Amino acid sequence: MRESCYCGRVGEVEDREPVWRDCRTEALRCPRCGHLDPLPYLDADARRGVFEESERRSLERLAEGARAGRGGDRAAW
Repeated sequence: MRESCYCGRVGEVEDREPVWRDCRTEALRCPRCGHLDPLPYLDADARRGVFEESERRSLERLAEGARAGRGGDRAAW
């Protein structure tokens, strides 16, 4: 699902950062400006699905960053 933010960022809604707003409500944060969107236009099941996909993608990005940080593909200087 593609979306745009108030700041002008356009991309997959699931590529935003998953956060808990008020320690109760799931929301997605724009990685560019930090705007929180609780996805009120989606029903509860769809909202949960989008949030779970966002969590999965976020964990993949963290894992990729950790692998790259270990120096597995170091260039010879």
